Amino acid sequence: MKKMLTSFSLILLFLSGCAASDEEAGKQEENPSVTEPVEKEEPVKEEPDQTEPPANEEPAKDQEQEKVQNEESEPEADSEENMEKPKESPENTDKKMESEQSTAGPYLEYRPETGAKKQFKEGGVVLLTENVTAANKEYVQIALTLGDSTTTQIFKWTDSEITLVYEDRELQDHSVSILDSFEPNMNEKLLGSGADWKLLEKSASVETPYGKQKNVFVIQKISNEVVDEETIFTRYYAPKLGLVKEDFELTGENGYKGESSLSSVE
Repeated sequence: MKKMLTSFSLILLFLSGCAASDEEAGKQEENPSVTEPVEKEEPVKEEPDQTEPPANEEPAKDQEQEKVQNEESEPEADSEENMEKPKESPENTDKKMESEQSTAGPYLEYRPETGAKKQFKEGGVVLLTENVTAANKEYVQIALTLGDSTTTQIFKWTDSEITLVYEDRELQDHSVSILDSFEPNMNEKLLGSGADWKLLEKSASVETPYGKQKNVFVIQKISNEVVDEETIFTRYYAPKLGLVKEDFELTGENGYKGESSLSSVE
């Protein structure tokens, strides 16, 4: 009997121990130990969508859009400037051109041709010979022969003026150009702003032995070199010929007149 009770007690203890073990096991399953490593799931690498553009292309697209916007805005600015600036009418343009031409002057057209030899007669006799020795964009060199005397003159001859800037009777050879080496020794303006000569006419017609000249400039200078007398010089300049006539008059008791006109051009 005692053996049976003892065996029964052992069975109960064993069962109670198993139950406790099962209960602890259940608790451990519900609350895993902190020290037990938890397996982490590795994130799945997603392949980039081929349809989406790379991130570094977005700034380039933004720059292109900004450039297009700037180009579109520039014509607008230009159009505003064009609207602000009124267009000149043909009438205003013509007036502007006329004003520029009048300011510049037409005197360049009145230059004689380089190499030309001109003769001037008085009373049928050759009084003066003019040789156009040399010329450049600014100056014209002329050799004047009166009888046995020759004088070299250099004129500043441009659109805006005709000015005698050099004169010399002592040159060894009056046929040689000195335009690159001469030093001005005079400043007598015949035509142009502030001229020393008075402009009488600018479109006169003049008869000469060489023919009738049109669109002639007529200028005059009065000198008081002689006491109680006046010396009046009148010159005539024609297109492409230069000087074509010169009048001389001395007033007073012993006064007289003279003139020389263009008779030939070689």
